[in-house]
This record gives sequence, structure tokens and C-alpha cells, in this order.
Amino acid sequence: MNAIQATGLAGHALYLDIDGTIVEIAQSPEVVRVPEWLLALLGRLSLKLDGALAFVSGRTLASIDELFAPLKLPAIALHGAEVRSDDEHVIFAQALALELQRALPPLLAALEGMRGVRLENKGSVLALHYRGAPERGRDVLKLAELTLCELGPEFGLLVGKCVVEIRPRHLNKGTALSRLMEQPPFRGRIPIFAGDDSSDEDAFAVVNRLGGISVRVGAPGPSAATYRLPDPDALRAWLCEIA
Repeated sequence: MNAIQATGLAGHALYLDIDGTIVEIAQSPEVVRVPEWLLALLGRLSLKLDGALAFVSGRTLASIDELFAPLKLPAIALHGAEVRSDDEHVIFAQALALELQRALPPLLAALEGMRGVRLENKGSVLALHYRGAPERGRDVLKLAELTLCELGPEFGLLVGKCVVEIRPRHLNKGTALSRLMEQPPFRGRIPIFAGDDSSDEDAFAVVNRLGGISVRVGAPGPSAATYRLPDPDALRAWLCEIA
């Protein structure tokens, strides 16, 4: 991480995954709370970067805004299905979201016998959470694969930490980050991205290709990221240093 500390933040754009990266993963996304000091820190960083700080998440834009209120920063939501730069709100997967909703009734029926598994309907993404029943991971993956067969080739699966998501295949955090890098105030800056999950690997690859700094948060493991921090505490401490 000395590369950033040596040069400062001038000329950089900062992209931050949320759950498992700047806040700890909770039993469900709804119970996560952001402390006042972290809100103040993110606000300072955004000012220091002239607004070039964005959240990158599998959450919806509405969920991100609620979590970080009163901050309302640029964001990549739903793994790239929603992108907001400044006040601009772009939805890339609106038509596919309508098609995805066809899978909802049979999916809900199949989940009735799977205690501890919860379906989160994000519009452009259907997320099957099994943190409350980790032993059902194989069953959840099989159900998602069967659903995918019904939907067709435009959709794919994303396997995360106790979650399997069904989503449009061509959308990911990497393609969305590339789009956001073309918009002010991100255009022309060197990207820094911190994430913790397999869903962040596409963005790590894009950041590396652009000559930026990619940071994996969490236990050691295969990753395209060029740096690693052990946990969200370490990332928050680093953010305090560079702020």
C-alpha cells in the first residue's frame, strides 16, 4: 500500500466495495449499520478526491443510499446493473430484469422447503442467501443452475459468500467500472479499488489493466488483486491514513 501513501491521492479515483470490505458482513444486509465516524471519513475522502469516490456493490442503489445516508455518492450497484455518476442514474439491464422476474414464482415455490434460505429480489438480480443455513449451499447452487436452464444463455450465476446470484451474464463490476471511468469526475484518474469477494475479480482485472491499484480484503487466496489487507478494520485504518 506504500504506492498510494508515497504519492497521495492526487489524480486517483477510489472505488470501494461495501459488505466485507468497508463494513463487516452481517447475518443479512439489512442489519448493517455505518458508524458516524466512517460517514465523516468517507465525506472527507470524497472532497479530497473532488468527488471521485464511488461505492461498488451487489446492493441496490436504494440500499446503498439508505445505508450511508445522508451521503449520496456515485455508485455501481447490483454488480453493474445500476450505475450512478454524480446525479446521473443509468440502468443497463431493464429489459433483462423483466425477463428475470419470470423465474420468481417457481423459485419461491422451490424455496418453501428450504428453511434458512432467503430470496432477495433486486430487480436485475435474484440473490439466494443461505448464511442462515450454510449446509444448504449445494442445494442452493443446484436450484440456481436449474433456474438458469429455464432462463437461457443471457443469464449467468455469481457465487459469493453464502449467496448465489442469478443475473444478466454480460454485467459485472469490471464493465461498470470501465463505464464510470469514462465519466467526470473519474475520467483521466488512476483507479484504486478495494473488494473482498469473487464478484470483485472482474473489477480487479480492469483496474490492473488501467495501471491502478487493486486491493483484496480478507484471507489469502487466489486473486488478481495486487495488494491484500486482512480485514475491514485494516482497510478503514488505511483510509484514515490517506484521508
